[in-house]
Amino acid sequence: MEENRFYHSENLELKHVVELIAQTHIHATKVLRLKVGDQFALFNGDGYDYVAKVIELSKHKTSVEIIDRYAVNHESPLKITLAQGLAAGDKMDWIIQKAVELGIQSIQPLLTERSIIKLDRERADKKLEHWRTVAISACEQTGRSIIPDILSPIHLVQWLSNQNQIANSLKLILTPAKAQNINHLEKPSSPVVFMVGPEGGFSEKEMNLALSSSFVPVNFGKRVLRTETASVVALSIMQNLWGDFA
Repeated sequence: MEENRFYHSENLELKHVVELIAQTHIHATKVLRLKVGDQFALFNGDGYDYVAKVIELSKHKTSVEIIDRYAVNHESPLKITLAQGLAAGDKMDWIIQKAVELGIQSIQPLLTERSIIKLDRERADKKLEHWRTVAISACEQTGRSIIPDILSPIHLVQWLSNQNQIANSLKLILTPAKAQNINHLEKPSSPVVFMVGPEGGFSEKEMNLALSSSFVPVNFGKRVLRTETASVVALSIMQNLWGDFA
């Protein structure tokens, strides 16, 4: 595996010459100071890393030739979807970054009654684009060659009303009360969907809707964790119990 990896959004093929996108060009030349003949890895989310060799450098562009490719499988056998109540400030970025590092398969941002952040359609689209960039950056860091799905924000009630996509999953919801410890659950034979509330948690109405949709209430013990802490702890525990941390 090449030490330096960059995401490239376009198609990559052996023996083809491609021009790096502006951001990658700047990082490769100004930060890493790569030279003609140097090699690094590109990935585009198709499950492969592509060995790129610098063949041309100028002030404004870097051209590389794809000289090799190899399959990369850094994906967890445990397929987890994190249904995360929207958190304010940079907390959502942090949650997405760490969730990708911890092997998440997909993230569903949820608009809830107690979400501090409010999104109209235009702002939601901009946030989604930004969150996907955060996920890509985390893939560059961790060596993942498949980019997790970051889904469009949706109102919790609307999401719960259409459960077809997760009908055959183990559905868990984090709550500090009337719940079993997640460590006591048996290893699932299906994908997992894990719901975490925003800063103020889920409302009583939202919790009841989730429970009526076959979500199982779980916790980690007596202490109540912040939303950004809870997501990371939950993913770490599940990977340790049932995934590739075991």
